[in-house]
This record gives sequence, structure tokens and C-alpha cells, in this order.
Amino acid sequence: MTGVQAVRLQGMCERGNCMKSYSGKIVFPIVFLLCAAVIPGATVYGQSVEIVSTDFEKGTQKWERRGQAVSVRGTDKEAAGGKKSLHVKGRTEFWQGAQLNITRLLKRGVSYKFRVSVKLEKGYPPALIKMTLQKGDNAFYSLSSATVTDTEWTPLTGTYRSDGNEPFVLSFIESDDPRVAFYIDDFSIEGFDIDPDKKGTILKTDFQDGTPQNWLIHGEGLQVFSGQIGDNVVLKVDGRKESSDGLALDVTPYLFPGKTYRMSVSTFLGGGPPTDTMRIRVRRTTSDGDVSYKEVASADDVKETGWTKLSGEYEVPGDGSYLVIVEAKGSKTSFFIDDFELVVP
Repeated sequence: MTGVQAVRLQGMCERGNCMKSYSGKIVFPIVFLLCAAVIPGATVYGQSVEIVSTDFEKGTQKWERRGQAVSVRGTDKEAAGGKKSLHVKGRTEFWQGAQLNITRLLKRGVSYKFRVSVKLEKGYPPALIKMTLQKGDNAFYSLSSATVTDTEWTPLTGTYRSDGNEPFVLSFIESDDPRVAFYIDDFSIEGFDIDPDKKGTILKTDFQDGTPQNWLIHGEGLQVFSGQIGDNVVLKVDGRKESSDGLALDVTPYLFPGKTYRMSVSTFLGGGPPTDTMRIRVRRTTSDGDVSYKEVASADDVKETGWTKLSGEYEVPGDGSYLVIVEAKGSKTSFFIDDFELVVP
């Protein structure tokens, strides 16, 4: 791979002013370059099939307004792929936007990957755009979020496994800024029939496509960068203020209660103390909202040179949502990650 493709997931910096050098390694803010409807992502080991694909070349394609005064219309002013997109404007509340009813498309026990491209209407300052699921009247599931601008298309990707008990499911695009207008394009849902009895690797992220492959920031005010080191593309997190700040990956669709999984990731430091303790933790959130943490792996002598591999096993205690978090003990430590794997031993 030549050059670096990247997009800033969160945190503000002007293009060209965020480039930094760490021990001779050049790191750039993440900028996604989209040329087609399909956005590459993590490697999922299972049978997959695309069940929804909307490119808005023929109107709204069953997308509806979310909010009484919201306008949802097809437009040829902007497009991520093809010639048209969906324009969403007239919002006055953060939860308002555009939605698609996917109730009849989801099957119990099947994992789904959601993708969409988003861009702000010209003249709006950068804003946080979210892709969310509504499961019944008062249950919500966050799929993905990113800081989006009016100059380039930004992909949102996320995963979800249906438990088959949702009375209805709406997929919708919203923003923390209730005034912002935006475009959406190239929405798709891909279903993965993951066998709970499968052995070996079931998920791997290596960032070789220049995207974060569903990794998100865990903490406030962090910045995530993509950079190329040799033949590898890696992620770096900067701006940490708490030891719990770091990078997180939702692995809920891949975990089954009672089963044991091995998790591993390679890491090295990118600023701060010369050595620090790195660790993998799993955050479990039950349907009642109870949150608990379990340390899976740690290493006490991670340095700024050379990769250190963290690896450990985790037994899934029951139903809930699960987030893998990679973090450093030092609250100001920056670090890189690469080659995460989720394996059934």
C-alpha cells in the first residue's frame, strides 16, 4: 500500500496541521476516500449476504422523515456514489433525521453489519452524526458515530445481532446538533450467519483498507489517526486524559453466552512515558443497564519501539452488549494498535 488514507473519527483539527512524527513514523489524521457504494471493513469469518442496499438513485427508497417538520428528499446536488443522495433538513431536535423500518428483515441470532456514508450540507460547521437503532418504544442501540464535515463523505459502520424479541426496529441517522442538515448515501445491511459452534478466528481487524473497521473512541476529546508503518496501516489514539480512555470495538454480534473466546491485539506507545502498562478489558452492559468490566490481558513493559502482543481469554457470562477496550495505565499515554483477533479456541 502506498500513501495513507485516513479520517478523523472525533476531535477537531484542520487538514495538514495534524500530521505528527513519532520516532520516525509519520501519522496522518484519518480521511476516508469513497469511490463506490461498498466500504471495506473488518474480516468476518462466516457466510454473508447483503439484505438491504439503498443508493437513492430512484428516490427515497422507503426512507422516511423522523420528526414532523423534517424534510427527506432525493437530490442530485451531492452523491458519494452514483449521481444522487438523500437530503435531510428541517431538524429541530437531536433525535430527528431520516429512518428506515427494517423490522421484517432481521432474524434471530443473525449478526448484521450496517454501512452508510454521510456529509453535511454546505455551510454547516463539523457535527457529530450518529447511526442508531430503535428497538421498540424506548430501547435504543448505538451503531456508530463520527464527526462529519461539509467537505467530504464520511462512512459510518456498525454491527448488531438480533435477539428476535424486538417489537419493531428502525434504523435512523441523527445528530447531536439539532440544527444541522445533512446528506446520506449508499446505505446497506449485510447479514452474517455466524455459527456459535465454529472454531478458529471469527473476527479480525488490520486497518489495511485505511478505515477504523468499526473501532471507536472510548473517552472524551480523543483523536484517532491512521498511519502507515512499513507495509502495515495502524491506528493511533491521542489526547487521553483518563486511564480508561482508549479505543473500543463492539463485539456483541460475535459472542454467545457460555462460550470462551481468545482476544489479542498488538500495540506500542506513541508518546508520553517511555514505558507503560497496556491492557484489554471487556465492558459488559446488561439489558437492565448494569455495567461491569473484566480485564482480559495486560503487559507491564510496553515501549515506544517494537510491538507488544496482548492476549487473553474471556468467558461470556450471559446476554448483554460487549465492548472490547484497549487502554493504557498512564492517563497521558498515546498508543498504536494493529491486528486485533477474536478467536474461538
